[in-house]
Amino acid sequence: MNLPPTELLSRIRNLEPMPHVALRVLELSQRKDVVPRELIAVIQTEPALTAKILRLTNSAYYGFKRQIASLDEAGNLLGTGTLVNLVLTGCGARYFHECPTRDDGRRAARWQRAISCALATNLLTKVTQTGDPGRAYTAGLLQDLGELVLDGLPAEYANAFADELAHGVPRLDAEQRVFGLTHAEIGARLATRWNFPEVLIDTIRHHHAPERATVDPHLAALVNLAAEVVHELEDEAHPGADAGCGYSTIALSSLGLDELALSAMHEPLQRELERAREFVDAT
Repeated sequence: MNLPPTELLSRIRNLEPMPHVALRVLELSQRKDVVPRELIAVIQTEPALTAKILRLTNSAYYGFKRQIASLDEAGNLLGTGTLVNLVLTGCGARYFHECPTRDDGRRAARWQRAISCALATNLLTKVTQTGDPGRAYTAGLLQDLGELVLDGLPAEYANAFADELAHGVPRLDAEQRVFGLTHAEIGARLATRWNFPEVLIDTIRHHHAPERATVDPHLAALVNLAAEVVHELEDEAHPGADAGCGYSTIALSSLGLDELALSAMHEPLQRELERAREFVDAT
């Protein structure tokens, strides 16, 4: 069974766009000289988002010894990169919490994986001492947006997809056969429709083939490897969980890593995820 192309494109068009405040913050974050007060001026126009960011800032994850009571204080303590990440985490959570799906547990798992990939990509910039940690977090968080569209499709398409996987068809090939587009391409089209920066659109589109990225192949390589580390951790905890798409050997080479180096990330990432548990709940 194959999904009619018009059905998938319609679902992409109908998914409610990212709030204007998130898009404006993303736009500002592309400037190297942006300062916290410029972001705060935008964030403060949304009281609910302001409250959520303060809640996240005061979670145990950041470990401040006193209560942070204002965005100005949060911005000065956290800096622009983390402030942008909190905005996108706060705004992005709704898509994962509210996405139509046949399984509430799957919805929660998707969000947990998104946060895990964000933290893993951020951690990988520190391991390799390359790339921008804030941008890495953003790209890791948003890389699998396209899966939200696929999760909302009728059960017969999900069953057809599962059947392809059961017969040994690689995940991306199975998506292309059944849905007509891969989750990476769907995510890139969503990101384009929402006016995301080109670097994020390109990274989302090519995070499973970072060698094809044209804007920032290094960022795409970071996201590719971080996502596979997360999949490995999930498989250790729950054997038989959703399989990843496999890491890119070109990404490994470009970052000067090998499989052993990736495996060494499991323990520090697991510690980071434990620290982030309350942070995830606060979203």
